[in-house]
Amino acid sequence: MNEYLQLRDHDRRDIVTRSLSLRAATINEEDRSVDATISTGDPVEVYDWRRGEAIDEVLLPGAADLPRQLPMLANHSRYSLKDVIGSIRDLRVDGNAIAGRLQFAAGDDAEHAWQLVRGGHLTDVSVGYRVTEATEIAAGQTATVQGKQYTAGKRALRIATRWVPKEGSLVPIGADQSAKIREDIFTTGSQETITVNPKLRAFLETIGLRKEATEADAQDFYSKLSPEDKARADAAIAGEQRSDSPAPPAPAAPATQDRSDSQPNAEQLAQRAIEAERTRVRSIRQLAGSDVPQEMLARAIDEGWDENRANREFLTAVRQSRQPLGTPYHATGGPGPVSGLSARSVAAGLLLATGINDPTRYAMHNGRRDPLPADQLTAQDAEQGHRLRRMSAVDLVRQCVLMDTGRLYWDLSEAFEAVRTAPSGGTLSYVFSTSVYAKLIEGWGEVPDTTTWCDEEDVANFLTQEDISLSADARLKQLARGDTAKDATISDARETYKIGRYARKWTVDEQDVIDDRLGAIMRMPMEMGNAARRLRPDLVYSLLLANAALADTGALFNATAVTSAGGHANLTTAVLGATGLKAAILAMGKYREADGTVLNIRPRFLIVPSALQWTAKELLTSTAQAYTAAAAAATPSLYYPINVLSAEGLTLVVDDRIGAAGVTDPTTNTARTGLDTNWFLSAGGSRTVRVAYRRGTNRQPQLRSFTLDRGQWGMGWDINMDIGAKALDYRGLHKSAGTG
Repeated sequence: MNEYLQLRDHDRRDIVTRSLSLRAATINEEDRSVDATISTGDPVEVYDWRRGEAIDEVLLPGAADLPRQLPMLANHSRYSLKDVIGSIRDLRVDGNAIAGRLQFAAGDDAEHAWQLVRGGHLTDVSVGYRVTEATEIAAGQTATVQGKQYTAGKRALRIATRWVPKEGSLVPIGADQSAKIREDIFTTGSQETITVNPKLRAFLETIGLRKEATEADAQDFYSKLSPEDKARADAAIAGEQRSDSPAPPAPAAPATQDRSDSQPNAEQLAQRAIEAERTRVRSIRQLAGSDVPQEMLARAIDEGWDENRANREFLTAVRQSRQPLGTPYHATGGPGPVSGLSARSVAAGLLLATGINDPTRYAMHNGRRDPLPADQLTAQDAEQGHRLRRMSAVDLVRQCVLMDTGRLYWDLSEAFEAVRTAPSGGTLSYVFSTSVYAKLIEGWGEVPDTTTWCDEEDVANFLTQEDISLSADARLKQLARGDTAKDATISDARETYKIGRYARKWTVDEQDVIDDRLGAIMRMPMEMGNAARRLRPDLVYSLLLANAALADTGALFNATAVTSAGGHANLTTAVLGATGLKAAILAMGKYREADGTVLNIRPRFLIVPSALQWTAKELLTSTAQAYTAAAAAATPSLYYPINVLSAEGLTLVVDDRIGAAGVTDPTTNTARTGLDTNWFLSAGGSRTVRVAYRRGTNRQPQLRSFTLDRGQWGMGWDINMDIGAKALDYRGLHKSAGTG
């Protein structure tokens, strides 16, 4: 027996929340922002709705599907635009943690929250997330997940191998009382050296840390403190000593050391450290001036650069920015690289170039999951994208690679190679995948669906599903005084079905890009969207024409009396006309349960092939029935009788898949043929055909992207759709061959 369980499409009731900590030392007054640690790889106790009990959970930082940004909310309220007080940007994996920058918006609520954070009055923040794939380890068991060994304690342990941050919230009281607004205790610089927070070091020296101790020694000293001393250290970092805690004991001084009352205390040392930090920041800002990019300036401040390093790095950046790119870019015939763009604006430009006039109706697609609300393209993205709407495919690739690598590639093969190897690569895939997905959905919307009369359901997996009906003894019976209600039993008859995965892929070769075949490139996802939309009616009408047996052993449509085993009495040969249609409606209304319960089933849909559409429209929409001259002479009073069929409210469905041309069954690739004379009645809903989808797919095709390698240059995409169809009950369906 396996000691642990692999889970996919993780069952979740709602967004899970965890506390996170703000890095107060990174507050930027100018752009109203502050860094935050979103999550770490440490285990945290959470409540598992599926188990109904508490478990430990580890969120692997590298397993997070990080969006471009998250909404920042107030108290996890996500039901109104007024709840949004800003956003969390620059989401990134930072060692064993995920970090992001909280950016406060304008407005009264956001301003109030910002002032509370600045003043140290609001200390708790919480992040909401969902786990989509995980490995669960039973209590006391051990398992290896992604190369690392984990052992569960007294509770089960869940290792999230794929999870999605959804939002971050400012809250008055967080779940984790230790996650307060505070400065970083230890920060890692660009040279992988550890720097101890100055206020923390000053405090540690008051309780025994040697002044000449290295930064690593200080970190080790802190890690060995008792919980009480660590709490005092945390308070010292915030610039305040807890009033309810005794003062830290004075360290034993060496015999040769002359201690006096003039030695500064921890608060004074902390204040000096703060002043020194402020002086450093002012000096760095003066060095940067207006020539240094704001991103580099922020790095210099956050990573603790001194003036010497800042001066060196700033000078290098300014020199590089002033170097010419060499041959003018317009030599290729394109508009050249455009500065100040993001991947979102380039994606908007490609959408405009491929005939989509309003990019704001679509969202960025990263090629791995459905877009999130935060990925929606904005009016600003569309406005910037207008500058690129005439860009060639070659120039578009170069623009994306330039954004990823900072280098302009003239050789397209080198550009594609850079896409595969650049650590920050992904812009090219994101940009193309956004347009591919948009065209896929556009193609999906072009094809009408004639199976709206079917029942629908979302299922969790590809396992066998069951549809169970109650037995004939299920109707309510009078209960005598003091008696006990009888149980309603479940019959042995049940229908089973499964969903399946239907998929295709296609690629864009480097040669397609060189030849600037954007139109041809985007034609394929349109056609794939058309094909995905046709999949459902192909499955449904294949079922009707295949006429397979149900669980009662009778074919879906047969003329055998219902009193016989497997008899359905729902198949005739009547031509489509007033007489045949009335007889079919009457037959459906006579269906009963085994105990005689009247079902009163009324058809709602008349389904015909193209050859019968005009006959059907005349039957359903004419206000009167016309008779021949002979019939009129015989019964003059009935020459213009009212057409009672028009009052039935039947909805006409025309689909030539049930005609002589037939349809190919997507499941077996078998050709199913019908007749140009046959027609069907459907009551709609659960007594007919059920179409099932895999839960979480939004009942639409799913898109992924990949990069070609091993002798190929380019990109590719695949789509899949998880769907199945099954006839559940004959009583909501009626068929006539129409042969007379």
